[in-house]
Amino acid sequence: MKNVVTMVGSSIFENYKKSKDDEIYNDLKDKSFLDIEDYEEDCRDLKASVIKWAKDKPNASAEIKSLLKIKDEVKENLSIHLITTDTILSPLAAEIIKEWFEGKEGFEVHFEKEYGKDVIKGLQVRNSKNFEEQGLMNLFERIEEIIDRPENTIFNITGGYKAVVPFLTFYAQLYRVPACYIFEDEEELIWLPQLPIEVDFGFIENYFIAFEAIKPEKQEKNLPKKCELLKYLSNDQKESEKIFEKLKQNKLIAIQNDKVILTIYGKLIYKKFFKEKAKEYQQLKGTFMELKLFEYFYNKYLNEKNIRVYHSKKFGDTEADIIIENNKEKTITVIEVKPGSNIPFKDIKEKKSKKLLPNIKESYQDYQISFEIYIYHKVEILTHLKKKMLECNQLAKQIMGNDFETKWHWLKISDNIYDTQQMIKDTDIKLILGE
Repeated sequence: MKNVVTMVGSSIFENYKKSKDDEIYNDLKDKSFLDIEDYEEDCRDLKASVIKWAKDKPNASAEIKSLLKIKDEVKENLSIHLITTDTILSPLAAEIIKEWFEGKEGFEVHFEKEYGKDVIKGLQVRNSKNFEEQGLMNLFERIEEIIDRPENTIFNITGGYKAVVPFLTFYAQLYRVPACYIFEDEEELIWLPQLPIEVDFGFIENYFIAFEAIKPEKQEKNLPKKCELLKYLSNDQKESEKIFEKLKQNKLIAIQNDKVILTIYGKLIYKKFFKEKAKEYQQLKGTFMELKLFEYFYNKYLNEKNIRVYHSKKFGDTEADIIIENNKEKTITVIEVKPGSNIPFKDIKEKKSKKLLPNIKESYQDYQISFEIYIYHKVEILTHLKKKMLECNQLAKQIMGNDFETKWHWLKISDNIYDTQQMIKDTDIKLILGE
């Protein structure tokens, strides 16, 4: 069974009006859904008249006509989800369409006539600001609740506001959802092609903390001003301005009430990144930085006969990113490499301090052990995290002894982090916390 997300407009009333002029329709046109209680009797009368008129008419509305065509072409039963605008007529049309399909084999129609469910809050054209900032995001959040698998879903964009079509098309391309529509006077469905394009999520990865500062769920009062966001983009003021302008030109961010916000496109790409790509990017980036730091230490101690450097060394069921073993001085340096964009403090406490360090202590009973954490990021923006770093240090002392030492370093990375030719230099490393 195919899921078909169908936007509902008012074409069924417009077609009905061609055969019978109805003043009720004129009175209800463009009225907000919030006013529906004032027009309950008019809605009942209009609904009854249109249901009677539409019976057995496959061309009664653009939505009915397109859904019948979709079933013919995909040759599967349809589970139809009707989505309406923030008006009176659109939900009323959805009720009529749902009733039209009742008892027809192969069609299962869903519509929750509740403000905030299938009646999308803010999806109206009276206020363009509310339309973009609230209506569209509410629409996509509802769509994500409905969709189980994108490949098993079809967007039917025949009905509804035409202003929604570009955004639904972008969403369909981003998530690889088939989309189709039909012209009122035509008989053939038009399917939107799935273009061979991919979104480059690298810029979100590079400026992760900046995007975190303006993520969709943040309230306006908690959003940063431009001068504050610039600090998250680069240590260099000119470079920050350049990156900021690029994000604006690409329509990912905007200024609103002196605050930086994500645009609808920025929000969709951000959510797509965290839904599907964040873990994959972090793992790839983390492994690459471990190898680069291992290369740095390996070259540093290459001529030291008594010092060995290990990468991904196992201790029981735990593993250290890098181990520096000094057999002359009888010291072991345990090194962990973590992303500055999203420091996993819980992992450092639970897996490293509580499990890894005791396992290493047991393996090197005659050695003095120290712990060093290298946080890689383009920008040094870690001072606000020192409280959490100190908490990790204190836990390690409780487990390993009061003389145990933990150091935190900032590891500056290049613009192209995946450049295999880059070499970490001493000047790329800065001690943040520790003696």
